[in-house]
Amino acid sequence: MEKFDNLIKKLEKQELKKEEFQECLTRLNKNFDLDIDIETLNFLGLPICEDKDKIYLKTKQNNFKDETYCIVDIETNGNSPIKNQIIEIGAVKIKNGEIIDRFESYIYADYVPNAITRLTHITTQDLKDAPSLKQVLHDFKLFLGDSVFVAHNVNFDYNFISNSMKLVGQEELLNRKFCTVDLSRKTIDAPRHGLAFLREFLNIDIGEHHRAYADAVSAGKVLMECFKNIPENIKTTEDLIKFSTQNKKHKKQTKKSNS
Repeated sequence: MEKFDNLIKKLEKQELKKEEFQECLTRLNKNFDLDIDIETLNFLGLPICEDKDKIYLKTKQNNFKDETYCIVDIETNGNSPIKNQIIEIGAVKIKNGEIIDRFESYIYADYVPNAITRLTHITTQDLKDAPSLKQVLHDFKLFLGDSVFVAHNVNFDYNFISNSMKLVGQEELLNRKFCTVDLSRKTIDAPRHGLAFLREFLNIDIGEHHRAYADAVSAGKVLMECFKNIPENIKTTEDLIKFSTQNKKHKKQTKKSNS
C-alpha cells in the first residue's frame, strides 16, 4: 500500500514515539474505510509492537536466527496479476531451522495454457473442484500472519499475491520481505543462483520442480544454507533484510523461468 510507505520508512529507520505514530495513523485513517490501529496493521502483516512510549518493528529487535520466516512459491496461468491468476500456492514456515507449519492449495481457474501445463503438469481438470482464489488468499493470509515473507525472486510472488488480494476485495500485504536469490548471491559460492540450479548444486531433493510446495521447501533449504555464511555483524532480521539487498542493482522483475 503506497499510503503506508512513509510510515514504514520511518519504522525502518528508527522507533517512533507514540504521539508521532498516532499522528501517522490519523492521517491514514482518512484514506481507508477501516480504523487502522496496531492490531489491524499486524493483521495486514506489518510486525509492529509498542513498548512504553515507543512503537517499533519487531524485526528490528528479533535475532534473525529466531525469526519466523514464511517461504512462499506460487504457480500462475500467466505473468500478469491483472489478466492472469494464481493456480497454486505452497508455503512453509521455518523457525530455528525447522519447518513448523505448511500451507498448500490448488486454486480454481477455468483455463490453464498448454505451456503452463508442460511446465507445472497442472491441468484445468486438476483445478475444477479447487477452492476459489478469494478463499485461498483469505486462508493464506491467516497462515502468513506477520511472518517475514521469503521467496526465490520475492517481488514476483509477493506482488502477485498482494495484487490478487486487492482484486478480490482484500487488503494488500504489508509483511517484511526479502529474496533468497539476493541472499544466496551473497552467501553461496555458486556459478548460478536460480532455484533449479541451486537444488542440484546443494543436493536438494524435494519433489517436483515448478510445483509450489516443493519449490517453497527447496527455497527454505536454500535459506538455511545461506544462514551458514551470514556475516557476524548481522544480528537482527532488519539487518538481514538490508544485507540481502545491499548494493543490489535495480532490475525489472519477471517470472523466473529457471526458478
